[in-house]
Amino acid sequence: MQKRRSTKNLTILFVPDDNTSVFSLKINALLFIFLCVLWLGATVFAGFIIYKDINYRTTLQYNKYLTQKHKEFAKEILELRETVKRTAEVENQLRDLLKLKSKNAIIKYTGFGGPSYIDTKLLEKELENNNEIISRKAFEAAVKYIDSQAQTNEKSFQEIIKYITDQRAKLTAVPSGWPVKGWITCGFGSRIDPFTGALSFHQGVDIANDLGAPVKATADGVVQYADFERGGYGNLIAINHGNGYITRYGHLQKFVVSPGQHIKKNQIIGFLGNSGKSTSPHLHYEVILNGVAINPVKYLNKEVALK
Repeated sequence: MQKRRSTKNLTILFVPDDNTSVFSLKINALLFIFLCVLWLGATVFAGFIIYKDINYRTTLQYNKYLTQKHKEFAKEILELRETVKRTAEVENQLRDLLKLKSKNAIIKYTGFGGPSYIDTKLLEKELENNNEIISRKAFEAAVKYIDSQAQTNEKSFQEIIKYITDQRAKLTAVPSGWPVKGWITCGFGSRIDPFTGALSFHQGVDIANDLGAPVKATADGVVQYADFERGGYGNLIAINHGNGYITRYGHLQKFVVSPGQHIKKNQIIGFLGNSGKSTSPHLHYEVILNGVAINPVKYLNKEVALK
């Protein structure tokens, strides 16, 4: 006859602080282990649920933060759109002031194109509707418009800068102002030659002053000639200003420039003298346009206001 397997029990004693009766609780060992495992599992599960809840709430807060940032970013994009639009308006005003042709024809015939202002309305509409999530399509359309418009404006401004630079170069190439302080003793045109007594043509004007008075260039240019000229000019400087303009400065006491040197307007190039065929200290000043001598008087009181 088989012996019956004895069941192990655990006895738990409860001892009160007041030394009253001691309570005991007898429980099956297997049941006790089961209850402990159950309690541990419940604790772990509760911890997992709490962690997931905290993570979920954190994610919600972060998504709310991102949504707010998206809306702020969208507003900034729309503000940039308006800035780009105003820049384009300024560019058109510049073109009107400079009498430049509109770039629209250039864009039309070179195939240049891109997103239009209307494309950015999708982003504006989503903001007005207070959408929780702004679509990627709306962002991309607005950014593409701004980028395209900015590139167009940049190219146009480069064209305007080139135009202004070219115009400035042309203006600074035009002789203007007096090359030396003084008074005109002989004008442009026909006169009696003081050396031969014969009728001759005077290609410039003679400006008298004290010997050694500084002589200045009347426009930007490059020194073409700086030497003693034996035909009667004496110490002579010729400056090529481009666009067909050349100026000549004769009878100098001395010059302080050399051929090939770049000269700026109002730069001292020499000093008034009495060299060559000259009866008294003066500057012989000529203005030549496209190979033809023209009356310098019309340029003496003409100033080009450029810095």
